Amino acid sequence: MDGEFLMLLIKILLFLPFILLILYLSLKYGGDKLQKLQDGRYMKVLDRIALSKENSILVVKIGEKAYAVSSSSKEINILFEVPQEEIITIQNAKEIPQYKDMKELFKKHILKKEGKDEKKK
Repeated sequence: MDGEFLMLLIKILLFLPFILLILYLSLKYGGDKLQKLQDGRYMKVLDRIALSKENSILVVKIGEKAYAVSSSSKEINILFEVPQEEIITIQNAKEIPQYKDMKELFKKHILKKEGKDEKKK
């Protein structure tokens, strides 16, 4: 039993850095491509909220205009046109922060956490 446990530990220690390296490389080089696949050329869902299992409300941008749309299993209805300033607000809230490297990410979040800890004291 001790030999099996020791082999399991050795396997974990050998493969964990390899898995972390693959994860890092896929996020670094594949993140932009994954984001581009999700973006439509002409239409884009800016926001979505589920009201129930079958019903939801979406903010859909078509060209330069955006619409609030209700969606159910039976039909889709346009509720109203979203004003231009609200479109900008929604898009800015949904932006994913871009970092040059992992150091920048850690610095930003560690400094942010340290700043909150100092304020509590």
